[in-house]
Amino acid sequence: MMPQHDNFYDVYSKAKKLKIQWPNGARLAIALAGNLEAWTEIPSAKHRRTHHVGGSNPIKEDDVVSQYDCRTASENDYGGRTGVWRILRILDKYGVKASFNTNALCILRYPEAVKAVHEHGHEIVGHSYAEDIQLTQLTAEEERDEIRTCAKLFEDFTGVRPTGWLTSGMRHTERTLGILADEGFAWHGDAVNDDNPYPATVNGKTMIIVPYKNAVSGLNDTGMYRRGITARDVFNSFKDEFDLLYEESATEPKMLTLAMHCQMAFPATGKVYDDCIKYAKSFPDLWFAKRCEIVEWVKNNCM
Repeated sequence: MMPQHDNFYDVYSKAKKLKIQWPNGARLAIALAGNLEAWTEIPSAKHRRTHHVGGSNPIKEDDVVSQYDCRTASENDYGGRTGVWRILRILDKYGVKASFNTNALCILRYPEAVKAVHEHGHEIVGHSYAEDIQLTQLTAEEERDEIRTCAKLFEDFTGVRPTGWLTSGMRHTERTLGILADEGFAWHGDAVNDDNPYPATVNGKTMIIVPYKNAVSGLNDTGMYRRGITARDVFNSFKDEFDLLYEESATEPKMLTLAMHCQMAFPATGKVYDDCIKYAKSFPDLWFAKRCEIVEWVKNNCM
């Protein structure tokens, strides 16, 4: 017989499913997301790079002589230097708002971009200090300090404290949800086990879990180079997922996430992001909302 023990993930897997109803009878909530990210580029175990645009041909550590990967640094720099402005123009074009998962290091690297995201009315979501710093490589004390420091840096810079958190690489620990609750966050976005938001109770507090599932399962543009697909394939994946969720939402309202990483917002992928939003807006009974708006609605109307 297997020994009985508490599973920390029960807080997610056994959480109550909600009967969702969106504002004004909307069938489907569309949660647009932008990822504004920065890397320390420090080649150490605790600051290991986790994303490489040219990941289809990875470099083995034993083969590296130089301690600095100039190509990857340049590819990553596209996001805060160029891609973010393309995404902002597209969002403005359609009059929609997004939730930008933002590394706090972007405040130092790309202050004008972070300022523009905030001033355009988009939500800034805590997304770790840097993309290559993983919570799973930190001690409990370091993890709490990481989350607390990120929140304070954004509050000091924009005047608004983030209410939501998406961990770098979505690699949270068994401590993360509790720390977020203690630090006053309202929602957590790392889970991928549902199509809709749901409540989870930790440390006597209720957190709203806002799944990132749809974005990760084919609509997340970072998969392009790793899977050898094209920008147009991303649109086809979005259309398939949208069509099925829209059909299902006739009887059970759903949420769909569309994410675009700023460092991947090349002209071709930017055009696809534009086309995805345009396609969705051709359907009635949709609610385009920031994740913080979705959370407030769920808390006040679905629980």
